[in-house]
Amino acid sequence: MVRNAFIKKIKELSEKPVTQAVLLIVLITVVAALVVTYSEAGANTQFRGFWDGVWWVLVTISTVGYGDKAPITPLGRFVAIVIMLFGVALLSVITATFSSIFVTRKIKEGKGLQEIKSKGHILLCGWNTQAEGILTTFEKEKTSTPIVMINQLTEEEAADVITRFSNLKLRFVRGDFTRENILNRANTKFASSVIILPDISSGNMRPGDERTILATLSIKTINPKAKVYAHIMDRDNLSHLRKARADEVIVSDEHSGYLLANHVVAPGVPQFFKQLFSETAPFALKRRPVGSDWVGKTYAEFREDYQQKGEGILLGIGTMSEPFNLADLMSDDYSYLDEFIMRKFEEAGRGGNDNEEVKVLINPAGDTQLHQNDFYIALEKEIE
Repeated sequence: MVRNAFIKKIKELSEKPVTQAVLLIVLITVVAALVVTYSEAGANTQFRGFWDGVWWVLVTISTVGYGDKAPITPLGRFVAIVIMLFGVALLSVITATFSSIFVTRKIKEGKGLQEIKSKGHILLCGWNTQAEGILTTFEKEKTSTPIVMINQLTEEEAADVITRFSNLKLRFVRGDFTRENILNRANTKFASSVIILPDISSGNMRPGDERTILATLSIKTINPKAKVYAHIMDRDNLSHLRKARADEVIVSDEHSGYLLANHVVAPGVPQFFKQLFSETAPFALKRRPVGSDWVGKTYAEFREDYQQKGEGILLGIGTMSEPFNLADLMSDDYSYLDEFIMRKFEEAGRGGNDNEEVKVLINPAGDTQLHQNDFYIALEKEIE
């Protein structure tokens, strides 16, 4: 079976234009080098062995012409004439082959048809008015992780987005993110995080939570380890996203009632949040690790030290818990057997990912002890 797979792989490689071009130049080089070496043996001290012939052929084909070696026998000069006549044509064929590959790849990238080879990347599924805000945040945080957009924007629209966010490692896959072949083209199997938005990139489809739920199910089937963060418009669909094993769900207008009420009962509170989340604000919420030096110490001690430094306003701490998740033990080649095992564990109430992984304490008690995976959240000035 391994042998058949190896033979199949060799056959696939041999059918590629690059492989054919390389094999052609190797064949011509070997044959010409053998003939020249044989014909010049004993008559020309410049050709003492096979590798001298190889060197001369490559120098002649590439039109470099160092002049350090030259055949003197009739057969050797005949081979030289053939190499000179066909060398330029052969070199042009090889150059054109490589150029065609790169041009084709660039065109496919522009059209969103190129397969993604990245690993540990972020998928941004769907497109709406919030998508640019997400990319802006990634840009402000100087995110170095590759980001792959999956939507149905036109080639010009996608190119415009990639140009405007040139500081990000942004790639584009065009298609319906609920379809498995599109997700496979985006290399979902090796993605680290996925953000799913109500999609308006296709004029023929109305944004709806059904596609978000379907995409979550598909992504979790392909890659159970991926963290899926979904945005839905209807709170009634929250339970469906939980069943689809979305890691976090954001509901549209979830805080609108709170903000509208505070315009009446507590003016200033809504304005505070509006200014806090403004893209032009000179300050922002920052999440930073507490540091190993503070493990075992109290929040009161950490707060006093932070206030003395005057770096910003300390708001609270968060804890990264590591609940047992059977999906993390599964192989990358997620099979039906893996799915069966996970289902049996979940039916038994074990191995799931129901426990909250991120817990945030706003202004906790002073005697709260700090741990290894803790981080703090503070309001700090943006550094240009």
